[in-house]
Amino acid sequence: MHRRAPGLARLTIAGCLTAAAASAQVVRQEVPGIRNFAKVESTVACAGAITPGAIPEIKKMGYASIINLRLPTEEGADIDGNIAAAKAAGIPYYHIPFSGAKPDPAVVDTFLKTITTPGVQPAFIH
Repeated sequence: MHRRAPGLARLTIAGCLTAAAASAQVVRQEVPGIRNFAKVESTVACAGAITPGAIPEIKKMGYASIINLRLPTEEGADIDGNIAAAKAAGIPYYHIPFSGAKPDPAVVDTFLKTITTPGVQPAFIH
């Protein structure tokens, strides 16, 4: 894990643990182009970095949306490439950059509003 993303990791883990607390099953899978993929029941999947090439596979797996919590300055965070790939694949893509160094409660509020919007789940969060 990159040192620059501890807050992102905490937010992602918190989301996964919240789902797990609701008696969800966590299933880990190896998917090309996706680091640390974990499916949490049927509501969300949590992962590390992804490549634009993985986005069509995410859609094939049945996810209704992708929520990216990475900062654009993080290594490998190809935001523009991911947005273009999501548009081409026909899957909604939400970029909600979260900084662990400077946590912003408004970002958390945006994430919660997004994840609870009808049609967003099941969501692939990274």
